[in-house]
Amino acid sequence: MTAVTPIRMPKWGLSMQEGQIVEWSKREGERVSEGEDLVEIETSKITNVYESPATGELRRIVAQPGETLPVGALIAVLAEADITDAAVESFIADFQASFVPEDADADAGALRLSTVRDGERSLRVGRAGPEAGEPVVLIHGYAGDLNSWQFNIDALAAKAPVVAIDLPGHGGSSKDVGDGSLASLADAVGQVLSALAVERAHLVGHSLGAGVAAWLAAERPGLALSLTLVCPAYLPGIAISEDFVSGLIGAQRARELRPCLEMLLADPAAVSRDMIDDMLAFKRTDGVEEALSTLRDRMLSGADAAALQARLGDLPPTLVIASRGDRIVGAPDEALLPPQLKVAWIEGAGHLPHLEQPGAFNALLLEAIA
Repeated sequence: MTAVTPIRMPKWGLSMQEGQIVEWSKREGERVSEGEDLVEIETSKITNVYESPATGELRRIVAQPGETLPVGALIAVLAEADITDAAVESFIADFQASFVPEDADADAGALRLSTVRDGERSLRVGRAGPEAGEPVVLIHGYAGDLNSWQFNIDALAAKAPVVAIDLPGHGGSSKDVGDGSLASLADAVGQVLSALAVERAHLVGHSLGAGVAAWLAAERPGLALSLTLVCPAYLPGIAISEDFVSGLIGAQRARELRPCLEMLLADPAAVSRDMIDDMLAFKRTDGVEEALSTLRDRMLSGADAAALQARLGDLPPTLVIASRGDRIVGAPDEALLPPQLKVAWIEGAGHLPHLEQPGAFNALLLEAIA
């Protein structure tokens, strides 16, 4: 590197407009490698670690702990030792003089949102990255939505088109979930892919969405270029937490909901008030509690788990990303999986490794789709 490299406040997700510096992992003058933990940032949704986008010496920390800055703002600079202090200071001054914060009313985030009709239902779809090519299809988990992938979309969109889908009953999709079965949910996702003329794709599903992705891959041989199941429900050895799914439905106030959401994460303190408020707002949407109840009852019945496990041999080579700290579904039993399902473990995470450890998660996923 022969010039100054700016480190800017990242944009994580559609709604992020600013972030607060919590703590730097490196001090000025220390060397940092690309992908190494650099700084912990708190947003209105979650606190996470931002990894260095480049390699170099951390010459200046511009944003101190406690400071809140808009997306895109300069928070630090990297430069090699042959770059003078005067050149570094000049770069910082020029950047600050010309920086214009993102317009809050402008297109927020990388996702291009649209709606696809599935009979009487409508399903919200977010797309990112190039228009052409075989996409990475992201299917969220129980009570989630396409924003669940906020720390992963940019990395994926740099390599391939991305299609993120709100399952029936979730996000911006209609709240009719039918009988709540994997078959019906997979059919809805399949209808979206057909409407988008997607014939081949990398399927990625989390938790409930992992079951949907696996069922779809078994139903439509040849569709899945790759299959990645993240903290999957329904696999051998998995036991869905009734305390979580029932507690989530029953909670009506923030103090009741917080313990449920804390079960999702390795670090319960990462659950923010905005995260709680967003979930409460979602639960108060007409039809949501009925939809979640139908899905819960179907998940806990074990019928879909038995049906999917009988079809695991039909799946293509599959990456299972799991966490031993998962308190929602537990850990899959590797000894009971067919040989084409390979498990990769992510440390320091609970049920949401794609949010809690996005660097490690993105590296695994990018390797899987390569």
